[in-house]
Parts: sequence; structure tokens; C-alpha cells
Amino acid sequence: MRSDILPPSTTSAAKEPITNRIYDSILEDIRSGKLEPGQKLKVRELTSEYGGSTGSCREVLNRLSGERFVQTKGMTGFSVRDLSSQDLVEVLDLRDQLESQAFVQAIQHGDTEWEERLVLAFHRLERERVREGTSLIEREYYHREFHLALIGAHTSEWHQFFIRTLSLHSERYRRILLPKRIFEPEYVRVVDEEHEQIMRLALERRAEEAAEALKKHRSRSRTDLLIALEGR
Repeated sequence: MRSDILPPSTTSAAKEPITNRIYDSILEDIRSGKLEPGQKLKVRELTSEYGGSTGSCREVLNRLSGERFVQTKGMTGFSVRDLSSQDLVEVLDLRDQLESQAFVQAIQHGDTEWEERLVLAFHRLERERVREGTSLIEREYYHREFHLALIGAHTSEWHQFFIRTLSLHSERYRRILLPKRIFEPEYVRVVDEEHEQIMRLALERRAEEAAEALKKHRSRSRTDLLIALEGR
């Protein structure tokens, strides 16, 4: 069962599967940099920190390994996946390719329900932008949900899974390398204007123009991320 990675929890912590809770917590700490790139992950220590059993923690690490947030080398155990320019470029290129393809398909085949979900996702993103005290986690969550809403019509579950996973990876790079940029007023204003333009082009079924606007939007931070990564 896939977790939606934090904000609104519609079920109580008591009802939430323990592995989902541990997965969310460890993944959030990897993406925020609290668990640093290359850091060794010892199952017993994670059990003490995040709760659950050694079996549930090992299950989560295997899942994160499959999603390439955690790496294993021979018999040395688990560690947080390193950051690299090659990895970042591969993540961004593959996401661009898959997201653009899925977006065009959504525009061509999306129904009224898809349009309503897209407008609602945009509204929620805008609400969090102007709400005082919005956290980085909340901002990123609603930003991701908007992008997933763009492709939410007639897209295969595999397609959505890979785009979601690649989105989480690109967020990890952005949060670790450019943590202040996400809240810079001018940056946020420009980005959200782009969101609105992309949405309106999609609703008007102007697929080629919408895909080009999405590509331009996605390329905004690529150069900055690579420069910041090379300067580490």
C-alpha cells in the first residue's frame, strides 16, 4: 500500500499501518537531509528511533531501497542514497519525459471529474501559499499533489508510481541543496503564476502549449541545483 507522504491524515495514528508510519518518517528524514546522504542505516537503531519491530523497519528499508532512496552494498547493510550530478540529471530527465507524456494524455482524455480535481489541487496549493505559518512539508506536499493532478486522467498506475517517486527524489535534492529558495517571495510568485498558466492551458485542452509550459516550469531549478551540488 502506497503512502501519500504526510499532510492531511484522514485516519488516526492508531489505525494507520505501522510500516506506513515508519516509511513516512524515515523517507521524510531522508528527503529533508536529517538522515544525511551516505549515512549508514542500522536496523536496531532505526527501531529505537522510529518504533516498530526490526522486521517492520527492515521491510521499510527494503521498500525504500526499491524506490532508490536507500542503497545496499554487498553485506555492508543499508545506507542513505548519495547525491550526485549524474543521478540528479537522470531523475530530472526521466521525470520530464514521463510527466510530459502523461500530461498530454490527460489533456486529451480527461473528463469533467479530472478538471474538477485539477482546479481543487490548484486551489489548495494557492491556499497554502497565502496561509501564515505554512511549513515546508505542507508546501511541498500540495505542490506535488498539483503536479499529480495534472496527470490524473487515464494514466496507468505504473506511470503515476514512477512519476510520484521521481518527484520525491527531485524534492529531496531541492530541499537539501536549495532549502531557502522554496519560500523566497519572488520565486514563489513566479512559480505559482506558472502553475496557473499550466492549469488554464490544460483546461482549455491546448495540449502542446501546456506541455511546453510544464517543461519550462520544470527546468527552472535544474541549473541552480546542479551548481549547488557541484559546490558541495
